Amino acid sequence: MANQVDIMKDEVAKMTLDFTEPQEILLEISPSLQKSAWQESQVYATPSSRWCAYTNQICLYAFLNWIKTESVSKASVWYSSPGIPAFWEFVNGTAILLEEKRVVLIPSEAIDDSELEVPQEWVDIPSWVADYYLAVQVTPDGEWVRIWGYITHQELKSLAHYDQVDRTYCIDARYLIKDLNAFWITYQFCIKEEMKAAIAPLPELSTAQAENMQQLLSDSSVTFVRLAVPFTTWAALLDNEQWRQCLYEQHQRCLRRAVPTQFSQVQVNLSRWLLQIYDASWQAIETFFEPNTSSLAFNFRSSSGLNAAAIKRAKLIDLGMQIEAQKVILLVALMPEVNQQVSIRVQLHPACNQPYLPANIKLVLLSEQGEILQEVQARVQDMYVQLKLFDGEVGERFSIQVTLDSCQITENFVI
Repeated sequence: MANQVDIMKDEVAKMTLDFTEPQEILLEISPSLQKSAWQESQVYATPSSRWCAYTNQICLYAFLNWIKTESVSKASVWYSSPGIPAFWEFVNGTAILLEEKRVVLIPSEAIDDSELEVPQEWVDIPSWVADYYLAVQVTPDGEWVRIWGYITHQELKSLAHYDQVDRTYCIDARYLIKDLNAFWITYQFCIKEEMKAAIAPLPELSTAQAENMQQLLSDSSVTFVRLAVPFTTWAALLDNEQWRQCLYEQHQRCLRRAVPTQFSQVQVNLSRWLLQIYDASWQAIETFFEPNTSSLAFNFRSSSGLNAAAIKRAKLIDLGMQIEAQKVILLVALMPEVNQQVSIRVQLHPACNQPYLPANIKLVLLSEQGEILQEVQARVQDMYVQLKLFDGEVGERFSIQVTLDSCQITENFVI
């Protein structure tokens, strides 16, 4: 019967070469879907897990809406809603049932589609294993998802390179079938064929072992929870929905208690800016400067060291000196790059029609630990000051500090 699958794939490949170009699936994500997915992702404990949840949710909703309309009206999420937060706190990927077959969507923001990386959990936990794995590219702005290839579990197990460091199966793109027409033909005509390779069962954990493991992995000092213990032990814990949910809840409580005091205050979430969601205090540059002005602040639109697609906002900072001359405008611009990186530019300008910044005012970039990474001080008759362009990644935190004499204002950011 395996030969029948191979023959079917060969025929599909011939049809593709003869009649059409390889077909990808490009799905547009509406602003309302982006907003609701982002709001739902806020239940997660860390910036990285919130971003993981956000990208998985837009992939899930977009794919389900599309597949129900186009092909499989009874398609559904594999796991129940109460279990969703626990999955995405630790593991990237979304499982969907297409009646008798299971597919797993693996979203990535990487522009390079030379390979697909599948977390080991989706490959070696028996109850998680899928028939097909779909490679999904998410644009940095979250407006589109692109499904560009697929592979079966059998092929993944036999052809992929297993990376022991991050516990992923890495498969070169040349082994993926790029034509999604082939996926639907294989799905329809080979519905009874076995697409899964045989895998070993997981060891059984006692309740006491599971509780001890939850306590160990919930410690805030454990940076990468899914890599902290042997895979079989981790997989057995994760496979049990009750234990998985308990781990998720304990992990959240410990992390929130461990947040540094500096960052327990209000944070500006720059990832939301990519979705055009802004705090009320952060305004468009035009709010403070006329479009026809020659001010360097307005020229920030084009001369910030970023391209025209950069997102730019401004905030009025009151230094509390009881005179208007001590109000300044903080400008922040960011541009999404590859691999969840963003480039950031920060400038400080005078406000209230003042020509110059207060002399000796300082603009400072601080790390999450409060270390000074950059510092610039205004001289007499400086029209603005700026920090050097710097990069950050999703989940990273930093602070921008404005200091004048004894007054100090700090804005906390998370990417």
